[in-house]
Amino acid sequence: MPFQRVQNMREWRIGESEENPNHMGDIRWKIILSEDTQEQSFGTYFLRTNVPTLDEKATWEYYNLIREIETSNRQLKTDLNLRPSYHQKDDSADAHLFLGLLAYWIVNTIRYKLKLQGITHYWTELKRILSTQKAITTEGTNAMGEHVTLRMCSEPTDKAAEIYRLLHYTSIPFRRYCLHQSNSADLENL
Repeated sequence: MPFQRVQNMREWRIGESEENPNHMGDIRWKIILSEDTQEQSFGTYFLRTNVPTLDEKATWEYYNLIREIETSNRQLKTDLNLRPSYHQKDDSADAHLFLGLLAYWIVNTIRYKLKLQGITHYWTELKRILSTQKAITTEGTNAMGEHVTLRMCSEPTDKAAEIYRLLHYTSIPFRRYCLHQSNSADLENL
């Protein structure tokens, strides 16, 4: 039977429907792991370093730091289209890479502050949570012939509001009204 190893780690319970006992009402399952199974399910890492002054804990922390840097760079390369660089001039390519490095610094500062508060999400998950909030622009002309532009932010979800709170940001960063007047010739024709 496929997945025999996983199947033995779960307890299944199938409930009957209250309206019709021949139909299934719900399925409930829970994971059951004995101490032996728990120990077998965890991986073993062998890390080797050429720095003799590092103990096991420091080696493990450096390994995780390098892993996080690589993950952040991989995510930012995708989000910012850092590679390949199509710039023809060195100054343009340098500016492109500098902006990528700046973005990396901002992302890791945000993640560091959130880790201090107990949130350990990767950047892609943070971006997904925060992308639920949108900026909305509404334009129209009022009765006096003036062009009015209203730009607002939507309300953040609970998860996004919690992230803003932990970072000490306002949950609605701006609410801007712009009023553009018509020229005087248009006003005389009213």
